[in-house]
Amino acid sequence: MKKYILIGIPCLAAILVASIYFLGNKESIQYKTEKIERDTISKYITATGTINPVRTVIIGSQVTGLISKLYVDFNSEVKSGQIVAQIDPVPFEHQVKRAEATLATAIASLEKAKVNSRNNSRNYHRSKRLFAKKVVSIEELDAARTTYQAGLADVKLAESQVLQAKAALEIAKTDLEHTVIVSPLNGIVISRNVDVGQTVVSSFQTPTLFNIAEDLVHMQVNTNVDEADIGMVQVGQNAKFTVDAFPEDFFEGKVSEIRMSPIIFQNVVTYDTIINVDNSSLKLKPGMTANTSILVASAENVLRVPNAALRYTPSEILKGDVDRKALVDRKFAKKTGLHIWVLDKGKLKQVAVKLGIGDDSFTEILEGDVKEGQEVVIGETLPKTAEKGQQRVPWGRASRY
Repeated sequence: MKKYILIGIPCLAAILVASIYFLGNKESIQYKTEKIERDTISKYITATGTINPVRTVIIGSQVTGLISKLYVDFNSEVKSGQIVAQIDPVPFEHQVKRAEATLATAIASLEKAKVNSRNNSRNYHRSKRLFAKKVVSIEELDAARTTYQAGLADVKLAESQVLQAKAALEIAKTDLEHTVIVSPLNGIVISRNVDVGQTVVSSFQTPTLFNIAEDLVHMQVNTNVDEADIGMVQVGQNAKFTVDAFPEDFFEGKVSEIRMSPIIFQNVVTYDTIINVDNSSLKLKPGMTANTSILVASAENVLRVPNAALRYTPSEILKGDVDRKALVDRKFAKKTGLHIWVLDKGKLKQVAVKLGIGDDSFTEILEGDVKEGQEVVIGETLPKTAEKGQQRVPWGRASRY
């Protein structure tokens, strides 16, 4: 009996010390909490894009020649039909004169062919009458007929040469007109690629002289939206973005177009999404990089929980003290696979929830036994002795069964 008493007393003492140790640690744990509240949640997807004019026209030259005059420069405002450049017209004026001379020669040849044709016609009809009187032979009649028919063919040939000369003259005049470069629209010159004295060569590809933006008041952002997010983007959604030049300013726009053609770069698939922007302040300039956020979903006056609560898991020393049977509905918890930890009368309680949309800070609660103002645990402060012996469960994902 004494043997059992001697063994039991140290065991009871050890149990008592351990209980005091754990209870003391438990009491010293401080929970970090926030209240569940009702507010608006807006879900955005982010993308990087480039600011461009809605319409940009490349002005080139249809003829080869020397740039003799420039009437506009960078940032010049132009009107439709305004002359922006001049190619030396002298060579083209000579080509027009040569074409006119060729046309005059063709017309003269036509007149000569007509005169010969009339003469051949008289000879042929005279031969027919003489042959009827048996004055000329059949051979002479055939020769006159052949000469007459050849004269008619010469007339047709001369007429076609006149048409050809007229066409060549029109081409020469058109080339002369093309030496005057005009703007096809109202806008502003954003790029000039030539200088006076430079020769432009128009062969297989039209050389670029100017880039003219139609209107810098109305701009667009060409964004590359990832294929994982493109399903949430729709035409008409609101968007906002910032540019590095004005980091404190937020610019707003609307999604106007989602282009179907994929952009594949290093096995990453994106889709070009167009956002129309009002640039009345003229702060935005073509080529700026826009950090864009597109509003894809929004919910007003909904229960929301901090995202930190979804990542919280109690420390290992408390897991044994939490009653997992305290869940409101285990079937619901099993279905959603998500739960949060709340403080119920100072004790931890696990509550299964179904989540909706979320942003960087909060997530909507669609279903679950929670109410506005209830405190949800987002973290804890461990006692120093426990921190040495226990490793904290990492935060990184929502609690799941």
